Amino acid sequence: MAAYAALVSVMNIIEQMMSHPRLSTALDKKQIESLGAKADGLLELITNTNIDGGNKEASDLESQIASAAHAAEDVIESHIVDQIPAGDCQASHGCSLLDLQQIIEEMDGIMRKGAELKEKWRAREEQAAHGDMDVVEEKQPLTTTTGKASPVGLEDDVISIMDKLTIHQPKQQIISIVGMGGMGKTTLALNVYENSFIKEHFDIRAWATVSQQYSAQEIFSKLLSSIGQSGSGNDLGLKLHQTLCGRRYLIVLDDIWSVEAWDEVRRYFPDNGNGSKIVLTTRLSDVASGCGSRSCITMKPLDEDKSWVLFCRSAFQQEHCPYPQLESVGNEIVRLCRGLPLSIVVIGGFLLKSPRTVGFWKEFAKNIKSIPNSTEKQEILDVLSLSYNHLPPHLKPCFLYMGIFREDSEIRASRIIKLWVAEGFIKPKRAQMLEEIAEGYLNDLVDRNLVLVGRYRYNGKIRSCRLHDLIRDLCLKVSEKDKFFYVNRALDNMSKERRFICPDFIKNENVHEMSDAWALDNMTKERRFICHDFIKSDYVHEMSDAPKSAPLLRSLVCRGDKLPPVVFKMLRILNMISNCSEAVVMQNLNLRFLTFQPLASRTLVWLPSSIAFIWNLQTLTINAELVVAPIEIWSMSQLRHVECTRIYLPRPLPNDCVVMGNLQTLTKAVNLRLSEEVCKRIPNTNKLHLIYGKDLEGYEECLFDHLHNLGSLHKLQSLKLVVSTFPNQSSCNADRLKCALPVSLKKLSLARCSLDWNDLTIIGSLPQLEALELVDSVKGQKWSPVNGEFLRLRFLSIVDWTCDLRCWDADSSHFPVLEKLRLEGLWHLEEIPLDIGEIPTLEVISVDGCSESAEISAMKIKEEQESLGNEGLQVQISSRKDIDNRKLRDEEVLMHLEEEVRLYIGEITTLVDGCSESADVSAMKIKEEEESLGNEGLQVQISSMKYFSSNINCSLEISSCKAVRLSLIVVKEMKL
Repeated sequence: MAAYAALVSVMNIIEQMMSHPRLSTALDKKQIESLGAKADGLLELITNTNIDGGNKEASDLESQIASAAHAAEDVIESHIVDQIPAGDCQASHGCSLLDLQQIIEEMDGIMRKGAELKEKWRAREEQAAHGDMDVVEEKQPLTTTTGKASPVGLEDDVISIMDKLTIHQPKQQIISIVGMGGMGKTTLALNVYENSFIKEHFDIRAWATVSQQYSAQEIFSKLLSSIGQSGSGNDLGLKLHQTLCGRRYLIVLDDIWSVEAWDEVRRYFPDNGNGSKIVLTTRLSDVASGCGSRSCITMKPLDEDKSWVLFCRSAFQQEHCPYPQLESVGNEIVRLCRGLPLSIVVIGGFLLKSPRTVGFWKEFAKNIKSIPNSTEKQEILDVLSLSYNHLPPHLKPCFLYMGIFREDSEIRASRIIKLWVAEGFIKPKRAQMLEEIAEGYLNDLVDRNLVLVGRYRYNGKIRSCRLHDLIRDLCLKVSEKDKFFYVNRALDNMSKERRFICPDFIKNENVHEMSDAWALDNMTKERRFICHDFIKSDYVHEMSDAPKSAPLLRSLVCRGDKLPPVVFKMLRILNMISNCSEAVVMQNLNLRFLTFQPLASRTLVWLPSSIAFIWNLQTLTINAELVVAPIEIWSMSQLRHVECTRIYLPRPLPNDCVVMGNLQTLTKAVNLRLSEEVCKRIPNTNKLHLIYGKDLEGYEECLFDHLHNLGSLHKLQSLKLVVSTFPNQSSCNADRLKCALPVSLKKLSLARCSLDWNDLTIIGSLPQLEALELVDSVKGQKWSPVNGEFLRLRFLSIVDWTCDLRCWDADSSHFPVLEKLRLEGLWHLEEIPLDIGEIPTLEVISVDGCSESAEISAMKIKEEQESLGNEGLQVQISSRKDIDNRKLRDEEVLMHLEEEVRLYIGEITTLVDGCSESADVSAMKIKEEEESLGNEGLQVQISSMKYFSSNINCSLEISSCKAVRLSLIVVKEMKL
C-alpha cells in the first residue's frame, strides 16, 4: 500500500531530522510537529480501516493520502539537501512555511473525508455482523506438524521419480516434470532431491533454477554453488564438466522455459555410463520433449480429499479441521482453489492469521466466487490477490517491494530488511531496532506462504528467501495498479509513474526506447529505477540528463561500463556497478542505502570527507580491495551498517563526541584501534568483523593494546577476528581473550589466533554462545572439554590443515544441544568421539580432508544411530583421496572431451596454441583428411607462442594436463 509506506516514511524522516546533530532546526518546529501529528492520524486511519475495500471511494482516498505524504517527503528532503554545504553546490532556501502549511491543510481535509467514510464502512460492517458471525472458540492444534512435512498429494509421484532415478540403467537419463505454475513441480523435485536414499545413491547432486531470462554461465554458477564450489569467468562449464566426470550425478534444472537453454548447457553433462540422471521441471510439454526427455511426470490438480488435507496443514497447522463450524465453508473455499497447491497454501496461510468466524470465512468465499472467468493465469492471480488484499497495511509495501528482484532470484534476508528500513517502510517501536521489526515482517510473510524460505541460518533464522513466479507476478500486477512502482516491459509510457523497474533484459534493439525512457518529459514523477542488466554505452549519454528528467527519483539500481557522473537530489537507494568516481557518488546527499562497486578491478578506494554531508546514510557497502575512510565518518550518527570488502577507519578526533548509536554492523575493519573512546562511540554494535595484518601500520598496537576493550560492547552478538600473522606473544593470548569476549556473544569466529585447546574453556564459558568457528587458531594434540561448557552451542566448525590434534576426549554432555559438526583438515585426528552421536539434537556431521580413522569413526556413529532408529543424522565425508584425485579427474575430462571431438570432428574448430611441433603437424593432418572426405567446414588455427582469443560463440577451455598438450578446443554448435 503506497499510502501506508509514504506516511511511515514521512514520520521516519521527521524523527531522523529532529535527532540529527546539525539539522534539528532546519525547519519550523511547530510545523514539523503538526505535520507529524497529521501523518500519525492518517496512519491510524489506514491501520484501523480497510481502505482497500475495492470500491472507488477507498481507492481515491488511498491515492490522496499517498499524494499528500509524497509531497511532504519531497518538501522536507529537498529543503534539507539545500541546507547542506556540499562543495560547489549553493544552499537554497526554497522551502517556505507556506509549502508545509498547504500540505498540512490538505491532510486535514483528507482526515475529515476519511472519518466520514469510516463511519459509513463501520455501519456496513455492523449490519453484516448480525446473523452468522459466530466466533469460533480457539483450540490448540490437536497434532502440530513438526519438521519437514511430506508433500500432500505427491506421494505417488515421489515414488515414481525415485524409481526412475535409481533404476539400474547405465546410460544418462533425462526425466521431466511438467505442469502449470503453482502445481508443485519444484516441491516434488526438491522432496526427491533431499531424500536421504537419493543422497546416498548419487555421488553428486546439483540444483539450478533457470527461469525465462537466463545465461549459461549463471546456470553453471548455481550448479557449482549447490555442490560447494565457486568460480568466475568463462570456464565455469568446463569446471562443472570436470567435477561431474566419472561420477554418478543428479542434476535438477528447475523452471526451464526453452529448448535453447537446454542446448546451451547439455554438453557439459557427461554421460559417464554409470546411471547419472537429469531432472527438468517445466510448464511446457514441448520443452520437455525437445530436451530429449524419455520419461515424463505430468502434474495434475489435487483431488478434494488431498486438497482438504493440504488446506488444513496450512490454515490450522494440522491434518484435520479442529473447528466443526468451519468445515463446510472451509471445504467450499478449497473447492474454489480448483486443486492448485499454490492457491491452497496461500489462502490457508492467510486464513491462519485471520479471524476464525463463520461470517468472515463466508465473506472470503464470496469474494473468490465473484472473480470473473478469465485466462488460467489471470484467474490464479485473482485468487492470490485476495490474500494480498487482506494483508495488514504494514506488510503490504514490504511484500510489493520484493517484486523488484529478478525472477527466481535468491534474496538475502539481511538485504531486503535493510532496503525496507532505508525506504522508510518500518514504523519504529520502543525497545526494538528497526531491523528486528522488519525481520518480524518477513517471518509473517513466510507464515502466510507468500514468501518461500531459501536457506536458514544456524540459529533457525531466515538466511535467504524467494518468491514463486506467480507470487512475483502478483507483486508486479498490484504495484502497477496501485502505482507503487511501474514495471516498464516495453520501455514506454512512463509519464505518470513515481517508481520504475525494468526487471528483464534490455536488448540492443531496445536502445532507442531506452533513450525515450530517459527523456525529459517522461520521468518527472518516477521514484524508482531498477535495471538488473548491463547498461550499454549506446544510451549512456541519455542518462546524463536523468537528474533533470527524474527529480523525484528515490531508487537507482544499475550497472554500466561508461555511466556518466549522475547526481540525484532526492536519491535514497543507490546500488551501482560503475566506473564513476566515489567523489561523484558521494554528491548524492540524500542517500540512505549505498552499494557501490567500481567496475574495473581497483585495489584502493579513498572516500572523500564530503561523505559526512550525506545526512541520513544508513547502509554503506563498497566492494574494493581496500576502502580508506575519512575521519569524518565518525560524525555520521545515522549509519547502521558498514560492510566493505576491507575498510580502514582512522582514529576519531578526541573532541568530537558524536555517538553512533544506530551502528549495528561493522565488517572487515582493518587494524581498527578499538580504544575505549571508539567503543563508547559504537555502544549498540551487534556484529563486528575485525582483520589485523602487517600490511597496515599499527598492527601490534591495535591487536594487543586495545582488543580487551571488546568486553565493553555489551550488545555484541557476532564477532569474527582474523589475524593474518599472529605476533610472537602467544603466552598472553588466553588472558587477553578472556577480557575481550563479552558475555552477550552468540557467534564467534577466530582465524589464526594462536590458542591452545585449554584456552577454549574461556570460550566455552560464554553463556549465550551458539556458533563457534575455529580456522587455524588452536594448537595442541589433545582437547578435553570440561562439563558445563558450551551449553548452548549449536554449530561447531574446526578448519585447520596444519593442526596436530590427535585425541578429542568428549562425550554428549560436553555439547548437549549441538546440531551441526564440521571438521576439515584434521589429518592427525584419531577418531571422532562415538558418544558425540548420542547428542539428541545432532543433525549433520561433515568431515572433509581428515584422517581415514576419523572418517571411519564418523560412519560408525551413523551406523550406530541408525541401529537405534535415528535415521535423521547425516554424515558427509570428503576424503583426502578425493582431493588427491582431482588432478586425475582433470586428465579424465580431457580424454573424455577428446573422444567427443573425434565423434563430431566435422563440426569443430580446432585451435592449437603453444603446443609441440608434432601436435601442430597432427592438427594439419586432421584438416587435410577431413577435406579429402568433403568436409570443408573444419578450421584449424595454430598459434605457437601468443595467447589466443576468439569471438566464436561457445568455447570449452581445456587446461593443460600431464598426459595431453592440447590447450584449447572450441566446439561450435555441437549436437551430442
